[in-house]
Amino acid sequence: MGQGMFAAMPSENLRRLEFFRLALLLIDRGNSDLPPRLSEHFDCVLHQARALYADPKSISPEVIPQAVHLANDFHIISGLRDALDGVDRIGDVSPEIAHKVLLSLEPAIASAD
Repeated sequence: MGQGMFAAMPSENLRRLEFFRLALLLIDRGNSDLPPRLSEHFDCVLHQARALYADPKSISPEVIPQAVHLANDFHIISGLRDALDGVDRIGDVSPEIAHKVLLSLEPAIASAD
């Protein structure tokens, strides 16, 4: 990888929820047929983040880093939990919900840089 490739890579803040955001972006753009691994990842991050948000002491080595970031975002970003209200799995996410969640994630990404 040359220097140019590194310069084109997104910032760490953008990358920390990249697969979670990718699932939302695909749905936002009208793709409801996501790869199974991506769907499983989204569901796993969401469930682990909610558990951590409810009880921060529940953290363990099995918790994936993206779930920790999302749980943290639940504390910081007003509206993020509301945007995901009623969503239990990726199948519950409509393009409208995906758009709302992405919009609530964007300010954190922009301001954290």
